[in-house]
Amino acid sequence: MVLFDWGDTVVIDADRARAALNVVLARRGLPTLGEAEFSMRFRLPLGELFERLGVPGDDRAAAEAEWTCELDVARAHLRDGAVECLDELSRQGAWLGVVSASSASAVRFDQRSLAVPAVWNSVDASVPDKLALLLRHRATRQKAYFVSDSADDMRCASAAGFTPIGVTEGEATAGSLRAAGAVEVISSLRELIPIVR
Repeated sequence: MVLFDWGDTVVIDADRARAALNVVLARRGLPTLGEAEFSMRFRLPLGELFERLGVPGDDRAAAEAEWTCELDVARAHLRDGAVECLDELSRQGAWLGVVSASSASAVRFDQRSLAVPAVWNSVDASVPDKLALLLRHRATRQKAYFVSDSADDMRCASAAGFTPIGVTEGEATAGSLRAAGAVEVISSLRELIPIVR
């Protein structure tokens, strides 16, 4: 079993996330973020991010909802090696799934617009508690891997009995992914194929 986070794991969507965030900030008359500042300041959860960026407490839920809507229509691109990796793992008979905080509509939009291979055995989107979901999935397979760009996801994967595999683009560096429990850190999904064989 190989489960993947979606954003910045299968698809690279940092530009999309920044564009969506800047729309929300501009609507509120707040300063928008350039690429470098976005890389330094963007951290989940969204409520805390909006607090740090000056969105008033009574407006944060609306800001989160707007960000999600903007994210749903913005463009992303596939991580290097995604098509080859997914096709090969599917040919090998691996159970493939998505476990992501991204909305189901964003995942579906990306799958259609980016021609992501239709190889998924399960797609769990809008997941508020990845640990709970990973624990439910873990019981179904002897070998299980979770692939993500997030240090928090590495900790959840370890706690749920998965082998955590980090990818280097996104909000965490290779060092922080390893410190959070990543057994391997890769930059192209092609590198995943020999790891899970």
